[in-house]
Amino acid sequence: MIGTIRDRLDDLPTRQRWGLAGILLVGMLLVPQVSTNFFVMNVFIYAFIFIGLGQSWNVIGGYAGQFSLGHAVMFAVGAYTTAILFIRHGVTPYVGIFAGGLTAAAVGLFLGAATFRLRYHYFAMATLAAALIGKTVGFRWKYINGASGIEYPFAQLGTPWSMMFRDKLPYYYLIGVMALAATLVIYRMDRAKLGMYLRSIDMDQGLARNSGLNVFNYKMYAMGVSSYIAGVFGGLYAQYVLYIDPMSTLRVLRNIDIIIVPIIGGVGTVLGPVVGAFIFIPIREYTRTGLSGGYTGLGWVVVGVVIVLISIYRPGGVLNQYFGRWD
Repeated sequence: MIGTIRDRLDDLPTRQRWGLAGILLVGMLLVPQVSTNFFVMNVFIYAFIFIGLGQSWNVIGGYAGQFSLGHAVMFAVGAYTTAILFIRHGVTPYVGIFAGGLTAAAVGLFLGAATFRLRYHYFAMATLAAALIGKTVGFRWKYINGASGIEYPFAQLGTPWSMMFRDKLPYYYLIGVMALAATLVIYRMDRAKLGMYLRSIDMDQGLARNSGLNVFNYKMYAMGVSSYIAGVFGGLYAQYVLYIDPMSTLRVLRNIDIIIVPIIGGVGTVLGPVVGAFIFIPIREYTRTGLSGGYTGLGWVVVGVVIVLISIYRPGGVLNQYFGRWD
């Protein structure tokens, strides 16, 4: 049956494929009209956040082939920048999340400048080291309250410019629109020369350089875009949970959370992080809440089994296996 569906979708022209994707999008926008159940809304909102984070990693890890293990740093920078600007300086998060994106991009460019001369597992190890340094700094830096973290003032809840809502519905639409915007940015990049250049770097960096491509500059460009998106969604995460600390933003597993999404859905594809987020987040949230108590941690076993099965039977992710790149 799956093969039949695949064959029929493969035969669809690109415009009709995206039309189908548009119908699915409209369906998701109508979900709150069907159910406003707390768990369902929470799963969708986290899925939207991880669509953005997955798209972020997809730029540098999927298209440019640079396997970063340190994207939680840019995520945390965006979250802390948004929270501090709002709580201590009165800057509305409607501006702060984009300032967080710019700050995260600056950090990402610095990290890229320091590590892009490394390749393969050496680059991955360097970015993992950056993540561990970031976590250590986060726990000890008094300016960001160290391990105590930063809590949003609940007196601001519901005020017009606070982006702190009493209900989940505004979060659903706000973060959903931002996830759509991030996906459209990646779609545009995929169709532009930048996407082609990054894919050529992924396939053979030496050959790309010999053909005249400035590999370092294009990797830096990808890192800037990737870090900016991670920072913006870090800010949206802070606005949703209303409390951030190093454990929730900088722990090593946060890096794994971000990477898993495109790996499940399809690395280097536009819709891979979308599919990956809607597979990974429901599993994670259901196992996290349903397997609590004496079964705490068993959820990661379930996620691990899913990843192993996909690695064996659908290498490259669900979309890569069935459809290839949607270009």
